[in-house]
Amino acid sequence: MTRVTLKDISKYYGNVVAVDHVSFTVEKGEFFTLLGPSGCGKTTTLRIIAGFEVPDTGRVYFDEEDVTFLKPYKRNTAMVFQNYALWPHMTVFDNVAYGLRIRKRELGLSESEIRKRVMWALELVKLKGLENRYPLQLSGGQQQRVALARALVVQPRILLLDEPLSNLDAKLRIEMREELRRLQKSLGITTIYVTHDQVEAMSLSDRIAVMNRGRIMQIGAPRELYFNPRNLFVADFLGRSSIYRGEVVLQESNEVVVRLEDADIFVRGVTPESNLPRKVAVVIRPEIVRVGPSSDEKDTAVKGTLEFAMFVGEKLEGRVKVGNLKLLVYLPNTLNIKIGEELTLTIPWRNTIILPIELE
Repeated sequence: MTRVTLKDISKYYGNVVAVDHVSFTVEKGEFFTLLGPSGCGKTTTLRIIAGFEVPDTGRVYFDEEDVTFLKPYKRNTAMVFQNYALWPHMTVFDNVAYGLRIRKRELGLSESEIRKRVMWALELVKLKGLENRYPLQLSGGQQQRVALARALVVQPRILLLDEPLSNLDAKLRIEMREELRRLQKSLGITTIYVTHDQVEAMSLSDRIAVMNRGRIMQIGAPRELYFNPRNLFVADFLGRSSIYRGEVVLQESNEVVVRLEDADIFVRGVTPESNLPRKVAVVIRPEIVRVGPSSDEKDTAVKGTLEFAMFVGEKLEGRVKVGNLKLLVYLPNTLNIKIGEELTLTIPWRNTIILPIELE
C-alpha cells in the first residue's frame, strides 16, 4: 500500500487555470474521491498523479519518493478510463494480459505465470469463463470489469479510476459500485477515483475532496461533508436543498437566528462559523422537513400549500409554497394528499445549516 501526497500542485493551459494550488494526502489503502462539476480540474489532477501531465508548480510524492517528473510507466500505477479503452480485436484474456506481456522481460514472467495472474484477475472481477470472448460480445458492465481486471493484474501501487461507471445504466452502476467497494477493500489498494456523481462518491469513498474551479473546497468523510459543509458550494453540490438568503438577527455560540429575505419567517439553525456576516444563506435539506408540529420550541414551524408532488417509489418529492418561498420536501409515500392542500411543516433547527454567502 502506498501513500499519495500532492503539495501545492498547479496546472495552466494558457490563461486557463486547470488546477489551482491543490494539496492533499491520500492515506495507504484509502478510497479517495475527487468530486466536482465538469471542468473543475479533477481529471487533470488525476492525470498528474498518473504522470500523463506534468504540473507547473508543486510536487507529487508516493510515500517519500518524489515522482513529479517520473514517467508514467515507472510509477507502477494503473488507470481505468471512462471509455474502458479495450482492444476490440483481442480476446478478454489478451486484453487483460496486455500490460503483463509488455513488461514480461522486466517482470521476469513466463507465459504460464502470466496466465495464472490473468485468471486470478478474471476470477476477482467474476469473469472467469469469458476469457475467450471479444469485447463486442460483452455487456457494458462486463467490459468495465475487463478494464478493471487489466488494471489490477499488474498489481499496481495505486489504482486510478476516471469516471469508470458513467457509461453504465442506473441499475448496473449500483451493482458496480458495490463490486468496486468490495474489490478495493479486499485488496487494500490505495485508490483515487474521479466522478461528478455525488451519490457515487458518497457511497464508495472513505474521504472526498470536493473541487470547483481548480481548487479544493473541502475534504472530509461523506457524512461530514453532507451534514457539516463549510461553504455554500459544498452544501449546494452535495444533495438537494432549498437555499434562501437571509439576515442574521441573533447569534449565540454555534446557534443563529436568521430572518429570511422576502418572507416574514425566522429560522434558527447551526453554523460552523463563530462570527457570521450579516447576510447569510439558509440551507434546508428536503429529508429533514417533517409533516406536523414539533415539541422543540427552537424548531421552525410553517404552514404552506402543496404546489407540486411526484411519486418516486420510496417517497413523494414535493414543493410547498410558504409565503413567497418554495420549499422542497420529501414526504412519506403513504401520505394521501392532493395538490392545493395545506400542510403544517417542521424544520428542525439542529439540521438547518447557516453559511456565509460567498462573493463571486
